[in-house]
Amino acid sequence: MQPQVDRAPEFALDPAPIAQWAGLQEHTQNDVFVPMNVGQAALSWRLRTLQAATRSIDLQTFIWQDDTSGRALTREIITAADRGVKVRVLLDDSFLAHAEPALRALSEHPLVSYRIYNPMVNRVGGSELRELQNLDDFSRINHRMHNKLLLVDGRVAIVGGRNQADEYFGYRSDHNFRDFEVILTGPITRSLAGVFDLYWNDPWTFPIEDLADSELTRPEIDAWLEEGVATFDHPEPASQEEWKALFAAGHLGTVEVIVDTPAGEDPSVDFPIQLASAYIDLIEAAEQDLLLVSAYFIPTPELTQALERAVDRGVVVRILTNSLGSNNHVTAHAAYAQHRPALLRAGVDLYELRADASTRAMYTFKSLENGILGLHAKLALFDDCCLLVGSSNLDPRSLRLNTEIGVLVDSPSLNQHLRQLLAVDLLPANAWRVTLTDGDNIVWTGPGGEIETSPPASFFMRSESWFFGLLPIEDQM
Repeated sequence: MQPQVDRAPEFALDPAPIAQWAGLQEHTQNDVFVPMNVGQAALSWRLRTLQAATRSIDLQTFIWQDDTSGRALTREIITAADRGVKVRVLLDDSFLAHAEPALRALSEHPLVSYRIYNPMVNRVGGSELRELQNLDDFSRINHRMHNKLLLVDGRVAIVGGRNQADEYFGYRSDHNFRDFEVILTGPITRSLAGVFDLYWNDPWTFPIEDLADSELTRPEIDAWLEEGVATFDHPEPASQEEWKALFAAGHLGTVEVIVDTPAGEDPSVDFPIQLASAYIDLIEAAEQDLLLVSAYFIPTPELTQALERAVDRGVVVRILTNSLGSNNHVTAHAAYAQHRPALLRAGVDLYELRADASTRAMYTFKSLENGILGLHAKLALFDDCCLLVGSSNLDPRSLRLNTEIGVLVDSPSLNQHLRQLLAVDLLPANAWRVTLTDGDNIVWTGPGGEIETSPPASFFMRSESWFFGLLPIEDQM
């Protein structure tokens, strides 16, 4: 496959007139941020943001599942296009197989454009079969777009870790995520529009119609959307007063968008390391306190050294990641476990989310409170001023292979508010405190005291993690 280098670029529309977003009139000169800490509220405001669109919707994401929330979001996008809104959807190709037949039919709508980043050539079957069929092109397709960005009317944006699927909003019955993102408004949306355009016009971004033919008619699409969401409680469109109240409770701040550069001529050698470099610089600049939250924490040598230097100069470094029992990727946990002793010896404070955390009732739909809770949030707090939130984990795949996006917000009030939210996650009922004994053994401390085997995993899961830890696959995690 060759990049499309001769395609005419397309750019975001100008922001919708502020009169159509009267609830935001007080925030045209300042950037305002509202944390979306709980999944149900995050899904509700995502749907309401789409409902409010009058001119444009730009959506960039890594995963879009064919499930209740995925279909609910699709329905709002098609409804917006029906009322004249121009829609651009940009997806990564990693997990698209199961939802592709219906999603690719979106391009049949005259106002919906749908593109795939760095697509696989052979597109038959499920995700695993596609990977096998494309092994001869592994070095290219191993480079993925992990970015998550929603921008509506050039007025409101959502940035963070959530994909478009039930588990990221707390609606699955078995395994849900504690995730995080921010909804924002202000001048920074212009920069975010430029970021979307950067990827939309990248030569390795292909229109879906160049890759596969649509097999569904509009009536079939409508029937697909109604199936599975008929009982879904769609929120009512937000009034201008509700938009005004949402951002009145937000936090002012100065902000910088940090984004990896998408692939140039060759995705296999054009490494996206801009956000990784920014992370290192921010850690080096910290003076008092670091709180890093990463679903998959597998530090690169550069990251490990930066953390060690921070501890040496007196910075308190705390890290929250998944335990073996809460991690949905045993291979990722196996790689992380190899680094755990050295981090503890260096003086880093480690916390691992409990699969049975008491906060399950807060992060999952009320009728699904007994499933496993996992961590999917990606954010960092620096001293008493700053927050970096976006799509990047602190692992080799995010820091070296995948493209990512983040926003660095300088806002003491937002920083303090998030410290209060995260303090709940670090409580013993919600996270294991991981330490070393005098004999250099790892122990996990919870409400019941200390244990010396990775909790709350079974012997089989611990054995699986041990086995994967023997394999030379860390650079792919």
